[in-house]
Amino acid sequence: MMRHSSLDKAIGDALVLIRVTSGADLALQAEQARKCLTKAMMDAPDAPQQALAHIAAADEHLEYGELMEARTLLTAARTFLPGRRAAVAARA
Repeated sequence: MMRHSSLDKAIGDALVLIRVTSGADLALQAEQARKCLTKAMMDAPDAPQQALAHIAAADEHLEYGELMEARTLLTAARTFLPGRRAAVAARA
C-alpha cells in the first residue's frame, strides 16, 4: 500500500510538471515527468495493472508532447490505485 501512495505522489508530481500549456521549458518538463513516472512504476511493480497501463500510455503521449492526453490518462490512472477511490468519494 505504501508503494502505491508513492505512485500516487509521482502521478501528482507529473501532473504539476505538465500543467503549463506553453513555454520553452515544456519539453524539459515533459521529460522530467516521464522520469518521475518511470521510477515510480519500477518501485511499484505490484500496482494495479490498469493504473500501470494508463501511466505507460501517458508516457507515450508525453514523449510526443501531447500533454492534454497525458494529463487525462494520469488522472484516470489514479482512480485505479487502492484507497484512492474512497478518498474521492468521501469528498463528493
